Amino acid sequence: MDLSLINFGLLTAALLAIGIGALAKGITGVGLPILAVPALASFTSVEEAVVLMVLPAIAANVWLVVTHRKWAVLRHHGGFLLLGLAGGVFGTWLLSILDDRWLKLILAVWLGVYLIQYFSVRSFDRYISGRSALGPLLGLAAGTIQGASGISAPIVAPYFHANGLVKGAYAFATAFTFLLFSGAQIVSMIKMNLLTGNRIAIGLMVVVPTLLFTHLGIRLGRNISEKTFDRILLTLFVAMELKLVFDIVYSMPGFLRW
Repeated sequence: MDLSLINFGLLTAALLAIGIGALAKGITGVGLPILAVPALASFTSVEEAVVLMVLPAIAANVWLVVTHRKWAVLRHHGGFLLLGLAGGVFGTWLLSILDDRWLKLILAVWLGVYLIQYFSVRSFDRYISGRSALGPLLGLAAGTIQGASGISAPIVAPYFHANGLVKGAYAFATAFTFLLFSGAQIVSMIKMNLLTGNRIAIGLMVVVPTLLFTHLGIRLGRNISEKTFDRILLTLFVAMELKLVFDIVYSMPGFLRW
């Protein structure tokens, strides 16, 4: 990417999205890529946006993991994490060949179904618990989509939410999962020559603001009740769903562009 060709108005908007996303991530453990990747993709390709967000996302997730350190919560989620790791490698390969509209459609359907059941009878929480057979399959799907789109929160976040994790434990589990998936991503990106020197330099430029806003979010999160935390999380879920649906509709042929 030639920095001289960047629209700095859009770059400012992207940095704002990174700030808001990192703040939400510090509070809840999720929110950074779902806001920042679409913003970055507004002035570059989806592939480059995904690659550019790897380093700041790793930095934010390391901070959260070190801050909370609740390793015991991972005890029942080994299958989810291991298959997610394999999916991250596969998804990075898909990044250069697959239309991301299909990935967004899968994410939107999954998150929409989860929200519907959460606000009704929460009848299938037991099917996506760490002890169920579906858990590892969701891990594989989450890792694959993380590698291909940089955004797996619509699967990872509801998965741990359905497993009853709250506040610090929830933030730790989601951050560790994203960190694991990003590790698989970055190794695959290096092997596929996607992580160029220029992209590394730009990614490092936004690490500092990402960490600053993540730290602010962590501090704010300590003063938030469990009930408020749950409401913030569900608000993020709804925002994710609306953004995914908008992206899908907007990408349809013939959609009116203002």
